[in-house]
Amino acid sequence: MPLYGTLDITRKAAALPTLANLDTEAWTLPKADMLQLLIEVPRSSTDGLLPKAMHPALPSYVILAFTRYSESPVGPFTLAMLRLGSRAGAHPRGFMLGAVASSDAAARELRGRWGFPIESGEVKFLRRHDRVMGTVKKNGKTILDCALVDPQPVSGTDVQYINWVTAANAPLDGQTQPMLIQVDPKYTFYKAERGKPQVAVFDAAAWNAGGLKLAEPIVGTCCTVDTDLPRIRFVMDPLKPVFQGTRRIRESRSDE
Repeated sequence: MPLYGTLDITRKAAALPTLANLDTEAWTLPKADMLQLLIEVPRSSTDGLLPKAMHPALPSYVILAFTRYSESPVGPFTLAMLRLGSRAGAHPRGFMLGAVASSDAAARELRGRWGFPIESGEVKFLRRHDRVMGTVKKNGKTILDCALVDPQPVSGTDVQYINWVTAANAPLDGQTQPMLIQVDPKYTFYKAERGKPQVAVFDAAAWNAGGLKLAEPIVGTCCTVDTDLPRIRFVMDPLKPVFQGTRRIRESRSDE
């Protein structure tokens, strides 16, 4: 029997981001610097974090991600995100648990356009010769301090970034309702490096993931890419398996 998550997001609808519509315009985001650290986590510590429509990854892992956007419609900003490794049917996905943006404008737009579970705070992305570091502070408290240690060059074809899923309220069939929204950026690689993840501080509760515990590091990457935040193409019923509950909103990224 396939395993499913246990989170019923319809019971927490009031706390979810709310989209005015599912027709947000895409953002083109050139020359972004991305740091992603994959960390194994005990599956018991992920209980209650994954929606019922999705499958847990085996073994369980999380993605600690930082992206420094040099250009965007709201100006430069840095985004930090915690995603839980999972699957939508047979497809690997990263379910968003929490996010922090370095600007109020970015946080507002990402929440209102794509449904990110996001706040604004102090987010830093710093490169040194032997490591790439990411830190996040909220209300003066460090909630994440991590690094990619001893980065070594690799080909961009050796790096795989999986699509994201977030939970939000949005209008569909004349009714605003909780749903899962797929966010599927594309990437053109200019530079890629791989190294060992290192985490000094991780405050799970500050990332909407109380009880989550980090275990063994898996792998880390740091890349420079052209990327985007695309138009929404797929949404999913949060309570049904995705093969039953997926709705296509548009055929392609460019459809009006």
